[in-house]
Amino acid sequence: MTGRAALLALVLAVLLVSYSYPLRTWYDQHNERRQLEQEAAALRDRVQELETELELWEDPAYVASQARERLHYVMPGEEGYIVVSEEDESDEEEGPEGVPPVGEGEWHERLWNSVQAADEISEDELP
Repeated sequence: MTGRAALLALVLAVLLVSYSYPLRTWYDQHNERRQLEQEAAALRDRVQELETELELWEDPAYVASQARERLHYVMPGEEGYIVVSEEDESDEEEGPEGVPPVGEGEWHERLWNSVQAADEISEDELP
């Protein structure tokens, strides 16, 4: 290998090293820009959905239907009712770790039971 070839190899290596950092920075910025453009597109879609929903809420008939559905409102002269199925009811006899469920016993009894249940937790079960 001649002196000129070695000098040329050294110059090319220096150029390669000197251009690697700006190229990596450009690549990182390019990826970040692409992610931000995707996020902006998703946000534009969400804004469009919210504007469509806002237009629905400007309609009094839609507001009345939502009040009937969500709040169980009824018009004057109508009789409202709610069907309760037995499947939805959950019969909890005890809460977690043997603590009585909320509503059973006096507040101080529930508090003391929760303190005792917390005291019974081993160190292995702690996060």
